[in-house]
Amino acid sequence: MAATASSAGAAISSMITLMRKQSFRSDFVPLMDYSQEDSTGGNLEWTNKPFAKDLFRLTGLLSFISTCMNTPKTFEYHPSLQYATFIIDITCAIILTIEAATKMKTRGVLVGDSSYLHDRWNHFDAIMVLNIYFSIILQAFELIGIINKYSYFTIIRAPRPFILIKVLKTYLKFELPKSQIKSILQRSSSQIYNVTVFFLFFMSLYAILGVQFFGSLTFHCVRTDTNPNNVTKSDLMIPDTYCSPTKDGFHCPKNFHCEKIEIQRNLRGYNGFDELATSFFSVYESASQEGWVFLMYRAIDSLPSWRAFFYFITLIFFLAWLVKNVFIAVIIETFAEIRVQFQQMWGSRGATSDVEATKVLQKTDDNTLRLVNIDESKKKGVAPAIFLKIAQSPVFTTILMVVVLANTVFTATIKHTHNEEMDKRNLKLYHKIELLFTLIFDLEALFKIFAMGFKNYIRRSIFKFEFMLAVGTTIHCYPKLYRSAFTYFQVLRVARLLKSSPLLEDFLNKIFGPGKKLGSLILFTMCLLLITSSISMQLFCFIQGLKQFETFPRAFMSMFQVLTQKGWVDVMHYTMLYSIQDLAPFVAIYFIVYHLAINLIVLSLFVAVILDNLELDEDVKMIKQLKTREASAETQQKLPWRLRVFERFPDHPQMIELSRLPHEFMIPKIRDSFMRQFLNQDDIYTYPAELSMNIYNKKHTVRTLHLPEYRPTGETMKRTAVTNIIRNATNQRLLSGDASQVHLASIADNKLSIFAQQNKIRLDRKNSMRRSGYRPKPVHVLRENGDVGALHGRNQDDYDIKVFQYRKQQAELKR
Repeated sequence: MAATASSAGAAISSMITLMRKQSFRSDFVPLMDYSQEDSTGGNLEWTNKPFAKDLFRLTGLLSFISTCMNTPKTFEYHPSLQYATFIIDITCAIILTIEAATKMKTRGVLVGDSSYLHDRWNHFDAIMVLNIYFSIILQAFELIGIINKYSYFTIIRAPRPFILIKVLKTYLKFELPKSQIKSILQRSSSQIYNVTVFFLFFMSLYAILGVQFFGSLTFHCVRTDTNPNNVTKSDLMIPDTYCSPTKDGFHCPKNFHCEKIEIQRNLRGYNGFDELATSFFSVYESASQEGWVFLMYRAIDSLPSWRAFFYFITLIFFLAWLVKNVFIAVIIETFAEIRVQFQQMWGSRGATSDVEATKVLQKTDDNTLRLVNIDESKKKGVAPAIFLKIAQSPVFTTILMVVVLANTVFTATIKHTHNEEMDKRNLKLYHKIELLFTLIFDLEALFKIFAMGFKNYIRRSIFKFEFMLAVGTTIHCYPKLYRSAFTYFQVLRVARLLKSSPLLEDFLNKIFGPGKKLGSLILFTMCLLLITSSISMQLFCFIQGLKQFETFPRAFMSMFQVLTQKGWVDVMHYTMLYSIQDLAPFVAIYFIVYHLAINLIVLSLFVAVILDNLELDEDVKMIKQLKTREASAETQQKLPWRLRVFERFPDHPQMIELSRLPHEFMIPKIRDSFMRQFLNQDDIYTYPAELSMNIYNKKHTVRTLHLPEYRPTGETMKRTAVTNIIRNATNQRLLSGDASQVHLASIADNKLSIFAQQNKIRLDRKNSMRRSGYRPKPVHVLRENGDVGALHGRNQDDYDIKVFQYRKQQAELKR
């Protein structure tokens, strides 16, 4: 298996290197290395033993939970947590300190390749331990009362959530050589870097254009008796309206006039086009399609409308649509390359089949194939075999699907009114009907267990799901638990309808693909969301009045709102408003970086995974692409001058008469394929009686003075002359690299003509007389339907990519 995997990996690597010529620097250092903890055989230090690793993972998880609970508002809601987190932090610090000290003593601190400070993960562990100690000291001062619990010193705890990486890093081991990890990281990072530069270029361009087009928009509609130096909210229009002192733009109504007033940034908002930094900030907000219409209306009211229309329409087109889709395309391409490398680790591209692994194809009496269990003859349950046939019959499955559909319709008819008596009466009725459906599905589960046996029944995942639904709905029918959380089991019965449509089931299997791929992506997204939520909570929990980050659940929902891109600008503006004004730009940078990473990279990965599951395998896709290119290159070449005259003919000419040559003579493929599109193959050999030359000769006899004379050439001389002509043409086509001749001479059946066999023997003799080391290259033939015909002795799947590239070059040269 190892040799097969290594050969397959080498083939894939050489294929990618052949298709993409890229050089890698020898001094490149990989960013992740997980092989440090799996070192050396039997003499393992105790920190690398399984129980120690589990203890350290549990310690990291407890430290992360303690960080999520460590906020002033949480301690106000639950005062006991203040002491619980303090004790947990001390315990975690002691355990992780013992781990670090043991590694230093065993490996050394600085000397040697395996020293403590030589490993990057040890650097990470040391930083996490120091952060825990700083948090303990800070919490001790808060308990004593030296430091206020709402002080900005809580920012010290912000790096602590990264300890969750310590819990998950053992599950992220890559079973690949370092060279492949280097190539993946360098290629993906370079592509993301290029598209980021492309994105920043358009951002800077529109930021500069915004400053030049609009500038500072400070004209507002105020009352006529307003003092410009002392403007209050009551002096402004409701809502606050921008205006223009010129003829263009919005003009104030009666009792109001347009006045230039200066309002503080925290009162009028942080977006605008005053300077390059603010304009850059406003452009990014508009590119996320959140609040860009308000900026556009502000510009329309203050300046000529054509500027705002031109600026914001092109901004949405280039930044919101074009650049975002370019990001998605780059992520998809990068993910496809990574998938080629990790294909062995992720397993098969297709979803796991629900068919039991103990099935084989067997030919029946009527020469048809069907799946048969290996242990089909064995008795599976306590019931006779007839019960198993009934449980596996299509009629039984169809009846159950009809019952599931009826239960779905019944569940959809449930409604709630404002009349309590009617609701109670409906509740009793629905409870009785639900008891009937539950009894049917319980009997189904018991019948299948009785027919198959419990071990065989619980082996399949679909039966596990049905058994879970049967147990859950049975508990749900208990009167005190009816309409409780167990109602979800009743609703989940709808999922059983997916088995009624094989097409829908197959499509879902293609979309979700192997569970490890999509599950790893979901786990990565959730861990990233947990870490960023905890970091944001520790950064802003000391700000009084900011409810978005008071506790961990609120912080989690706020960061999830930013992830969904709905209203994320409001979360950012509220945080900037309540934070220290000098730190507002850094708050904006923090949210912009998080939104950029989540929106353009993480969410694009979900699109990449789904599209990747729907795509073909890499080898099949590459073969199809090369065949398409070669076919298009061959069809675009111009025909010879002697054949271009047929382009002037109608589609079905009737002024000529053709006949087929004998089968031992080869028809030129260009002329044969060209004439095929003008002829009806079924009517080649059938002619109307009035066009027959024999009938014409019989009706109109011509008398001559002398009888006709014929040269005594004979049939053998004619056949020899034609054979020499065809042989010369065949040799010329062989020398020019025509693949059809090789294919003709290599078909391993008894249908070869005499001429083809003689030609093959003659070529073999010529090749055997040569003393040079020349060997003909393997050639694949493209048949008329687009399939690839392999040579004798080779598998159908054994393709040579270089041959297709050579054929492509030959087609381009001919064109």
